[in-house]
Amino acid sequence: MSVSLPRTADPDSGLSYVLPPGWHDRAEELIAPFTRAISDSAGAMIGSGRWDHLLAAPPSKDELIAGAAWLASEYGEFFLPFEGSRVDVVMEETTVAGRPAALAGYRLVLHPEDGEPAYVRVLVVALTAELVSFVLAVAPESQSRLVDSILDSAAPL
Repeated sequence: MSVSLPRTADPDSGLSYVLPPGWHDRAEELIAPFTRAISDSAGAMIGSGRWDHLLAAPPSKDELIAGAAWLASEYGEFFLPFEGSRVDVVMEETTVAGRPAALAGYRLVLHPEDGEPAYVRVLVVALTAELVSFVLAVAPESQSRLVDSILDSAAPL
């Protein structure tokens, strides 16, 4: 018998995802386009939101991948403003509950004085022709498996 973990629901993005033990809703005000975020005491953060101002509705698979890559780069740099090298870059199409989706991200290798490498991942999901949402993860590399399991748990509300 498996134990079901609690989930965080983000009605604005239309997605929910697992809330691991020891994680909590972020209390501070979120920057746009984020509508929900969770974090832990080690500095990892998962945020979700809507991808507004789409160039095409619904976006093509290539546009989903490009959007995921852009979000990973833009918000990876925002949350990790450190110099480093991006390695193990990922950009691939996938599905979430049968809906078109894309995954993008990288590992950020920092200078030793800045700490352990970071892990950045973004999952973009076309929920409807008008609603494309995302889940962004920024965490220490040591939490990459947990981050991947949270993104794997993303589901439409």
